[in-house]
Amino acid sequence: MTQIPVIPMSPDQLPQQRIHEVVDLVERPDPFDFSVGYGSVPENARGKGKPKSAAYLAQVEWAWSPMHNRLDAYYLHRGRRHWVLLSQYWDDNWGKWEWADVGCVPRKGISHHQAAVHLLLEYWKSEEEDSYLDEFHWINTAGCLSVSELMAIAREVWD
Repeated sequence: MTQIPVIPMSPDQLPQQRIHEVVDLVERPDPFDFSVGYGSVPENARGKGKPKSAAYLAQVEWAWSPMHNRLDAYYLHRGRRHWVLLSQYWDDNWGKWEWADVGCVPRKGISHHQAAVHLLLEYWKSEEEDSYLDEFHWINTAGCLSVSELMAIAREVWD
């Protein structure tokens, strides 16, 4: 069953992120023939509907103002031939979580952890270039990716 994101309602519900271990990212596989962005995932890379067994990576939040924010929870799905990065985002127009396939890479020779780190890194780079997305304001929850790894990915993208 896929984890349902929980929105923290107080600072004590957030993971420790001011003091964290500085880590290096797992080595990027070669080749890493990824595609990222909305509409970039081939039809045959993932099944229809909501994923049932995707691994929960993390949830991050941007909060520019009380009426202007973004909540994204990330998951990694193991398809037959591809790793697929999914974003579950809060749609405040409809008051519910929505799913989007936002990246994929062929599975051959790529571990779950390598796919998680490097697909998220490339997706955030794409969002930074295409939508001028700045660094997230905080990490709501860590999953398969630790706070230290998320901060290392952020350094690669936004520093």
